[in-house]
Amino acid sequence: MVDWSICSIRPVHAGFDAGIFYFKMANNYIATAHPSALVKFSAFGHFVNDKQQHLLTVKSRSLELFALEGEELVELKKLPIPCTVTGFWSFRPKNHGKDVVVVLSRGNELAVFELMSDLVNGIKIQTRWTGKFPAPEELKMEPLAVFHPEQRFMCLALYAQRLEIVEFSADLKTLKCFPIRYPSTDGSRILGMDFLSRPGSAASDSMLAVLQTTRLGHSLAFCNLNIKTKEKEKPVSTYSKLDPEVSLMLAIPGNDVVPPGAIAIGNSTIQYSNTSKQPVSVASPFLTKIVVTAHCVLFKDPVTGVISYLLGGADGRLVLVVVRLNTKPSPAPLTSDAKWKACRINVEFIGVATAAQTLTVVGHGLVYLGAATGPVSLLIKLREASRNPETKFYYDILQTFTGLGSILELHVVRNVEKQSLEQASLLAVTADTFGKGLTIVRNSINLQDPVDVPVSGMQKAWVTSSPESAGTTSRTFVLSDFTSTCCCTLDKDDFCETDPGGDLILTSRTILFHQLSDSLCLQVISSAVRLLKWPQFELVQEWRMENLAITVASLLKHVLVVANGRTIHMLHITSNAILPLRTHTCTNEICALELFADHAGDQFIATGEWITSNVSIIQCSTMALIQENIQPTGDVLPRSLMFCRFSEEISYFFVGRGDGNVDYFIFDETNKEMTEHKRIPLGTRLVTFIKFRAQGQVNVFACSDRPSVISCRNGKLLFSNVNIRDAVDVCPFEVTGDLSSSDDLMVVRESSISMGHLEDIQKIHFIPQHLGFQVFRLSLDAESPTVAAIGDKKDCRSNKFAIHKSPECVDERLLYILDRHSFEIITTFQSADAMDCLSCLCHWRVAGRSFLVVGTETERQIPDRTEKKGDGLEKKWNGHLIVLELINDKLQIIYTYTTTEESVRNVASYGDLLLAATDNALLTFEWLGHQLDEPNRLETGGSLNCHLDVVDDTVSLILHHAHVSVRLIFVCLAICLSLSNLIVYLFAGHAGRCPKIRCFGQIQLDHESIRSDRH
Repeated sequence: MVDWSICSIRPVHAGFDAGIFYFKMANNYIATAHPSALVKFSAFGHFVNDKQQHLLTVKSRSLELFALEGEELVELKKLPIPCTVTGFWSFRPKNHGKDVVVVLSRGNELAVFELMSDLVNGIKIQTRWTGKFPAPEELKMEPLAVFHPEQRFMCLALYAQRLEIVEFSADLKTLKCFPIRYPSTDGSRILGMDFLSRPGSAASDSMLAVLQTTRLGHSLAFCNLNIKTKEKEKPVSTYSKLDPEVSLMLAIPGNDVVPPGAIAIGNSTIQYSNTSKQPVSVASPFLTKIVVTAHCVLFKDPVTGVISYLLGGADGRLVLVVVRLNTKPSPAPLTSDAKWKACRINVEFIGVATAAQTLTVVGHGLVYLGAATGPVSLLIKLREASRNPETKFYYDILQTFTGLGSILELHVVRNVEKQSLEQASLLAVTADTFGKGLTIVRNSINLQDPVDVPVSGMQKAWVTSSPESAGTTSRTFVLSDFTSTCCCTLDKDDFCETDPGGDLILTSRTILFHQLSDSLCLQVISSAVRLLKWPQFELVQEWRMENLAITVASLLKHVLVVANGRTIHMLHITSNAILPLRTHTCTNEICALELFADHAGDQFIATGEWITSNVSIIQCSTMALIQENIQPTGDVLPRSLMFCRFSEEISYFFVGRGDGNVDYFIFDETNKEMTEHKRIPLGTRLVTFIKFRAQGQVNVFACSDRPSVISCRNGKLLFSNVNIRDAVDVCPFEVTGDLSSSDDLMVVRESSISMGHLEDIQKIHFIPQHLGFQVFRLSLDAESPTVAAIGDKKDCRSNKFAIHKSPECVDERLLYILDRHSFEIITTFQSADAMDCLSCLCHWRVAGRSFLVVGTETERQIPDRTEKKGDGLEKKWNGHLIVLELINDKLQIIYTYTTTEESVRNVASYGDLLLAATDNALLTFEWLGHQLDEPNRLETGGSLNCHLDVVDDTVSLILHHAHVSVRLIFVCLAICLSLSNLIVYLFAGHAGRCPKIRCFGQIQLDHESIRSDRH
C-alpha cells in the first residue's frame, strides 16, 4: 500500500465495482470503502423448510437469507460461500420437500447447496454435490440453465454447440452429467432457452425453446430433448423473422387450444411464436432501446394461458408484459389474413426505479429489485389501478437496502452534514440511473435533528415514567449538577423546569436516581439513600451513614452498592424498606463502582481505586476478592466501569480512564475472571459509560470529548463516533413509554442539553443523495461552502420514459453548484457552444480569489484536404478552458482559453499553477490577474492523458499510448512531478495478467523548473 496523503481517488477507467480503497489522510487514519454489497442474484422459495418461504440473495461471496414479515423483509442470516458466483438458480426436485440451490462459480465449477437448520448451529449450508466442467474452447458464453418442471434434471449451456444435461438422484447426493450436441453454424451463440409445458402433458416431454443468434440473424427454435437416447431431435418449428436487436426470450405455456411457445423482446417490439408456427408481433414505445437486465413472472394461469412478466431495464425502466392465449379454436383452414390470433400481448409502463440485476416476487404484488450497479435495492409493491401521487408511477417503495454502486470518483470530505462535530467522510460519485449519483460513506452515527436547550453545569440525567404518562409525549427528567438537583418536563417541544414537591432532595447533588416500579423510586445523595413513592415523592425510608459521605453507587435490579471512602455497603431495596446486607473494606479509596451478575445469577462488584488505579473484582456472596488488579499496567485513574452482555454468548467489561483511553475485557464465566485485555483511545478527557437499547440491541454510549457508541455485531466490537461534542452524560428515553428500546437520547453537555433520535447503529452508513441527475465529475474546496459537479440534465433520466423526453437530453452535460451540506442546487452553467461537452473541473485559489476551472471537449468534422475517404470529412477535437467565479450565487465567466486540435481531458491546481492534461501534452498556466498566461507545454509523445491529480506537492499524470504491440492490452506512463524529481514509470500488462512496473527514468528538477521551458 502506497503511503499517500490524498483528498480524492479517481480510477483511470470509467467505473468499477465497489471494492476497497486504501489511503492515508492527514490525521493518519486509514479509510476504506465497504466491500461490494450489491446483489447479483435472488430467489424466493422454501429453502429452510416446507412451511415458510424465504428470500435468498447472492452477493459477491455471501448468501443472505430474509424472512417476509408482513410487508417488510427481515435479515435472518448471512452465509459466506467460498467462491465467486457467476450463475445461480433454485428449483425444487420432484418429491423433494425443499428448494435446492445450484451455483456456478468461476472455472465452470458447479455445486448443489441445501440450507439446513438445527437448534445448535442454526442455519448453515450443506453441500450436496460439486463438479467441474472443462473450460469451453469453442466460444465463451454466458452461463444459461433451465430446469425441467417434472423431471429431476437441468439443462446447462456453457458451450457453443453442446448442452450439458445434469440429472439429479433422489437424495441429491449423486449427479449424472452427459452432453447433448446442439448443431449450429459457425459464430452462433445461444441467447436464451427454457423448457415448455402445457396442461396434461406427459412427464417425459422435454420441449426446449432456444433463442439463437447467427451470422444470418436471430432465430427461435423449438426442439425435443430425448433424455433416454441422449440426443436432440429435429426441431419441431423454427421462426427466423426476428428483430435483429432481440436480446431476451421468455417461455409462454400453452393451453388446450394454443400450443406452448415463446416471446422474444427486441427494440420496441415483442414477437411471439409457438410450435405450430403461429407468429404474433406487437410494437410498444415503452420498449424503445431497452436492454432487459432482469425479469420475473408476476402471474401465471396454466389453464387459461395467461401469463405476465415484469421486465427491468438497464436504464431503470419497469415494464409489464401480459400475454393472453386465445381460448377459441382457430378456423380451418387458417388463412394469412384471418383475424384469429394465437394470443394478445399488452405492454404497460410501470415506472422508473433502480437498475435491477434481479427481480423476484416475494408476495402478492411485492417485488424485490436487486441492484448490481447501486446504490439501493428495493422492495416495492405494485399498484393495481391508480398511480403514486408523488412519483406518478404504478408502484410504492416499501423498503430500501442501501449499497454502493460502481465508483467513478471518491473524495474525502469533512463535516458533510452540518453538525456540531467535524467528521471525516467519503463522498463517492457512483454510476446510477435513479438520480442518486452521490453517496456519503461514513462509519459514524448521527444524532438526527438535535434540539439544544441552553442549560449549563449539569452532570447527570435520569428519565421517569408512570402509567398516567404512558403512551404520551410527556416525560419527567431528574437532572443534577455538582451541588443541586432539579426536575424538568419534556412535552413535545416544550422543555421546562418544574417543582416536584414532596420529599425529593433538591439542595444536594444526586449521585443515582432510578424508578424501581410504577410506585417507587430511589434517590442516592452524598448523605443518604432515600426510598420514595412515585410520583408524589413521599419518603418511605432513609438509610444514612454517620460522618461519612457516599461517593459512588451502582444498582442492579433491587440490590444497591454504595461506597464511602474505602468501605463498600451492599443494600437490598424492598417495597417499603432498605435492608443492609454486607460490607467490604478495600485497601484504598474507591473512585468507581459497578455491580453486575453472570448467567448463573452470581453477583460481583468491580471497584476502581484512587491511589493505585487498580480495578478489582469482588464476589458478592462472600465479599471476597477473586481477581485483584485485572490490569497491572494501569497508570491513569479509572473513572467509570461498565459490564455489558451484548448477547447470551458475549459479555464485555469496560474501564474508562481519565485520559480518554478505554480498556475492555471479555468476562470468563467459567473461571470468573477478566481476560483478553485490549485498549482503545476514544478521546482526550475522562470516559463514562451508559447502557441503552436501540433497534432491539444492547449498546454502550461512551461519553467524552469525542463521544462514541460501542456495539457488538457478529461477535466483534464496533466503536462508532457520534456527531456531537463534549458529552458528559446520556439519558435514553422513549416517547411511547417503553424504556426497553430507546432510540431517543438526551445528551448532557457542558453548556446545553441536546435531544434527538439516534440513527441506525451499523458499521458503515451509505447515504445516497437524491440529486435527480447523474454526476460524472466532482470538485470540492475545503474553504468553500459549495460543491461543483458535472452531470446530465436534472430529472431527464427519471422522467424520460414517463413523459417521452428526447433521449439526447441525457448526453447534454451541465455544471451544477451544490450546497455542501444539503446538496441543493444553487446555480447551473451550460456552455454557449452546443457542441461542447464538459469533461473535467477543479477549484483553483490564486491571488486571493477562488476560481472554478472547467475543461471541455468538442468533436468537429472538417473537410479532409489530403485524401477523400468516405464522406470526405475528418474528425477533429478542440477544447476549452473556462475560468469561472461564483459571485452572489451566480457563475460568471472570467476567461476562456482554447486548445486547438486537442481536447482537455483533466485539470488540476498546483499551488499558483493550473495544470491541464490534453490529448498530447501537459499544459501549465499562471494567472496574470485578468487572464491565463501562455502555457508551458510538456509533450507526451502522442499519448492520451487519462488521469491527472495533485497529492500534496506531487503531481501524478497517467498516459495511455496508442502505438503499442497487438499483444499488449495497455501501455501507460505514470509521471510524478515532485519538488525535486520527475519519475517516469512504464506499466505493461498482458491479457489476464497483472501489470509489470518498470522505472523508466528519473530526472532531477527544482521547483522553478516546472514554471520554465526546461521541461
